[in-house]
Amino acid sequence: MSTSQQNAPAQADHLFGIGAATQITGIPEATLRVWERRYHFPQALRSPGGHRQYTQQDILQSLWVRLQLDDGMRAGQAIHARLFTERDAAIATALHQPLAASTPPDPALTSVQQSLLERLVADDDARASAILREAAAQHPLQRVVLDVIGPTFTAIGDAWSAGRVAIATEHFATNFLRHQLLAWLRASPPPFQVPPVALVCAPDELHEGSLLMLGTLLRRSHWPVRYLGQMLPLPELGGLVDRVAPALIVFVAMSETSALALAGWPEWLGDRTETQVPIIGYGGRAFTMDPDLAARVPGTLLGSTLEEGWRRM
Repeated sequence: MSTSQQNAPAQADHLFGIGAATQITGIPEATLRVWERRYHFPQALRSPGGHRQYTQQDILQSLWVRLQLDDGMRAGQAIHARLFTERDAAIATALHQPLAASTPPDPALTSVQQSLLERLVADDDARASAILREAAAQHPLQRVVLDVIGPTFTAIGDAWSAGRVAIATEHFATNFLRHQLLAWLRASPPPFQVPPVALVCAPDELHEGSLLMLGTLLRRSHWPVRYLGQMLPLPELGGLVDRVAPALIVFVAMSETSALALAGWPEWLGDRTETQVPIIGYGGRAFTMDPDLAARVPGTLLGSTLEEGWRRM
């Protein structure tokens, strides 16, 4: 068998370069190269130009290994254990659609977003609902969330800030979008049987649009989500960890005040061992507007955009 035949994927699949693999998994490029050399994992394909390329299954297994490292397992043990874990089998079976590469907004969805905004500003919830039903029937729901719902949230907020719409219209539109996301979240397919991701707004944070979007994206990818919504007081954090045992807690902060309020979260987890503390991630407009805030908040900044954060999880 020729080298080119050996390097060809067994079936049609999205291929990811090493930069994309690092962005999705959070594993540095140098680490992926060391693992391949030392453990023969992941065994990257090669492009005609000799560049590493990873399949969907490579990405999923690498994500699983990274979670084991976060729990304290050594790299060699985790890479060996992936061959026997039921969790990896569940991921490979349940995630039956390929991971989508990040793409620019579809022009058709840009038009849908503009139509939706017009109907919401006109207080026409019936037509707005029909627009979203038609979009969800014709496009992947993840793209509808990212390219229609997200920009509409932003446009409504900007219009209110500029005085182009009344606060009553802003409240109507925001709640319409919020209830649509909740409906999609509840109607999502069965989740993996793994510890959940807890989604919460930072203390004093009322804006939950991006958090609901993230919850919908995760649930559509079969991840279990515990959605807690607005303004979680940090003293409640320890009880949340004890009751839910989440693998990851994601905070959203839209203002500098709510972002800085997150800085004290470690003190509320008491004397738990490192393995008893979930991964703490965060994001939101506050960190996009002022990236230096991340240096003042413990945990992991998930990205500068919602899509970037979603793909890192």
